[in-house]
Parts: sequence; structure tokens; C-alpha cells
Amino acid sequence: MLFFSDPRFRALGIGDVRDDIPWDILQTHGYARTRLTQWLADARAEKLSVLITFDRSGRRAWRYRLPSVARFSSAFAAFRRLYPWVTQFVTWDEANFYGEPTSTHPDIAARYYEALRSDCPTCLILAPDLLDITDRRYAVPDVRYARELLADLPSPPMYWALNDYVGANDLSAATTRQLLAAVPGKVWIAEVAGVIDNGTEADVASSARLRRQAVVDQFILAKLASVSPRIQRIYLYEWRASTARDDWDSALISASGAARPAYDVLARMLDGWGIKPDCSISSAPPACAHAAARA
Repeated sequence: MLFFSDPRFRALGIGDVRDDIPWDILQTHGYARTRLTQWLADARAEKLSVLITFDRSGRRAWRYRLPSVARFSSAFAAFRRLYPWVTQFVTWDEANFYGEPTSTHPDIAARYYEALRSDCPTCLILAPDLLDITDRRYAVPDVRYARELLADLPSPPMYWALNDYVGANDLSAATTRQLLAAVPGKVWIAEVAGVIDNGTEADVASSARLRRQAVVDQFILAKLASVSPRIQRIYLYEWRASTARDDWDSALISASGAARPAYDVLARMLDGWGIKPDCSISSAPPACAHAAARA
């Protein structure tokens, strides 16, 4: 329970967590499935509310192929049989990004959404997740994709998912406002954070990058969260870096285990919202460190 048992996490009082998994993960028997099994067991033991986002296959032969709606539905049913206590799902991750096979098939992404809603009427199903990117070299612009989804659905989704990396790291709420204007319903920012390294560089996390990450996370939690009451949740990605030179690094905890300035930003924001840290678990949150110093 490396993540959920970390006292610095448990002290914050966070109750909602998210994981991104291949749609066909139960058809594999490797590390990804083993990790998911342990992750879900740990989340349930800690009484955490789980959001699962489905993604492209992890199997090489299927990586850029879309399953039939029936096959996708069957994989979802198998997941529900194993984990009936998980009831919140994002249909597909970053569906408009060219790295996803859904990018040129919003009609199929819409059918996946309808299938999940039909398969589990009591579940909370979010529309296919959108990456807030407007550069047509990398993705179908998210607003255009959202409109195509709406055209392919009999009724608009009540919940939308957005990965708001571009706007957040530009310290801008423009892309968020654009999606809010284009779609009805509530929006969950399902993945966002200040990015230290996005895989385009091989630099370690310098002090300047760490300060910038903290500024972005402060903007996300203080500004982006207040853009509209329709924004219900924000999921920061991720907790801990795997190595000192991760291809992607937006973690609150370094690979060496040190809390970064962005962790303090999160802890202070939660404290300001009335979610007081449990200082009996960890003295890492700033409020706990200050109390210990006074004592």
C-alpha cells in the first residue's frame, strides 16, 4: 500500500481517487492487472471513492484498434463482476487525442458511452474524456469533438470529463470556459497538474521547475476550480514520481520520497476549504508542521 498508506496522503483527508486502465486489462495476466488488483484492494480498505477511466489496450496488437461495442461492453461487465463496489467511470481517456484510436471515431466513442450507461444504469458514467488541446497537429480540438459526440448521442451527457493540462500550465482558464460553453451538464477535471517534464526533455526536476509546478497547482485549485459551479471535481495527477527522470513528471512526491512544494500547495488549499489535516498521522502538511513548531 505504498500510495494509500503514505502518511502524507492519509493526513490530507482526501476521499476520491482515480485510476486509468486499459479497457481490456482483465484479459491480461501481467504487471498491469496485478497492480490494478492491489490498487483497488488498497482503495477499498481505505474507504476511498474510486473513479476508473478506460483507455486504449495495453496489448501491442490491440494498441491502436477499437473493440466492437459488444466486446467493450463485455469487458466492462467482467470488471463490474469483480468490482461491483466501483460505480464511477469515464468512458475513454483523452478520446480526441491522436494517440487514441477514438480520435477519428467520435461516433464509436459515443456508442461506448451509451453501452456503459445501459450496462450499469445505477453507475455514474462520464462522457469520453477530452484533452484541452486546440493544436490540430496533435488532436481534434476538444470543443469540436464534444459537438460531434453530442450529434451522435440521443441525449446529452450529464457529466463530462476534461484533462486540462494545456490551459492550466498556461495559467489560463480559457479552454475550460470554452468547453463549459459548448456542453451542458457538469464537468469533472479528471486529470490535471503542473507539469515538470512531459517527455520532451530529459531534465531532472530543478528547483525552478518545482516552483513553477507549485504555481500551476495553486492556479488549478484556487482559480480553475472556481470558474464555474458546474466544475464538481478536480483530480491531480500524480502522487509520486517513479524515477528521477520520468518521461512524464507532475508528481507531488519525488522519486526519492521528498514532498515537493506542490504538496504544500494542496495541503494548504484543503485546509483552507475546511478539510483539516490529521496531524496525528503525519506532520508533513504545513498546518501540522506549524503546530509542531509552536508546541
